[in-house]
Amino acid sequence: MAESQSKRGPSFAYALRSFSGYLRGSGKAEHTVANYQSDLRVFERFVHEKLAKKRLLVSDLNLSDLRKYSEYLRSQGFHDNTRRRRLLTVRRLFQYLTKRGKLDLDLGRRLPAPHKVEKVPRVVDLVGLLNKISALPSDTALQSRNRTLLWLICETGCLVSEASALRLGQVLMGPGSIEFLGKGARQIPVSKGLLEALQELGKRNRDSGFLFQGFNRYGPIGNTSITPRGIELVFKKLLSEFGKITPRMVRHSVVVHWAQQGETQETIQARLGLKTDYAFRSYAPLLRAHQTGD
Repeated sequence: MAESQSKRGPSFAYALRSFSGYLRGSGKAEHTVANYQSDLRVFERFVHEKLAKKRLLVSDLNLSDLRKYSEYLRSQGFHDNTRRRRLLTVRRLFQYLTKRGKLDLDLGRRLPAPHKVEKVPRVVDLVGLLNKISALPSDTALQSRNRTLLWLICETGCLVSEASALRLGQVLMGPGSIEFLGKGARQIPVSKGLLEALQELGKRNRDSGFLFQGFNRYGPIGNTSITPRGIELVFKKLLSEFGKITPRMVRHSVVVHWAQQGETQETIQARLGLKTDYAFRSYAPLLRAHQTGD
């Protein structure tokens, strides 16, 4: 008998290796694969410790075992969304093995999972934040980049991945607004101060190609841009007095700010560069909370 499988089906170790390989092959990021593996190791420990099944074969498990796992997660005090994620991970593993012909019955499809609890994302006082950013120094090239970068994200709600990749020719600056070109093309009204800061930064970076040039301890790095992780570090360093503020929190705050100004969902969706209502769904709780005054 091979180490990885038996006549009764795959071992858990084999199933986990195979499933991880499938996830990588389908283009999942490595941290996403690691999260799946972490969830499945919790399930494996439960089977070994609570069900006393030391030599685990996935085919040995039944629906009663899976329901016990659901109750086990509840007894450990995991929140509904965490329990839901871990149960859905087990479900997906079983579905994968069934499609590969390693299991005869897809138990995972019958495994109940809690409904997702929609939480209203945290927001920040955007006006106060913008006042802080506009007052940041901009004497050096690095200071000018950081100030303008924060300012742009806080007025437009653009993604860090989008901001980091912006080239000089991808932002058109007109009177009272800027226009993003490319995949997420849209026009957004912005302040005169931001327009002036962007124009000044464009002059500084005329030879670099990118709007937000990369830096190291020695200065600007040729034809490179700041990375998304670098943007997160700029937020952490320059806005620490406001508490833990992330670019995602700022994007949510921009949505609320626009709603408070009377903008419709259609307008907000267009400004965020989202093409469909489905893509906008994660922001719906924000608008509902704003409308009900929560």
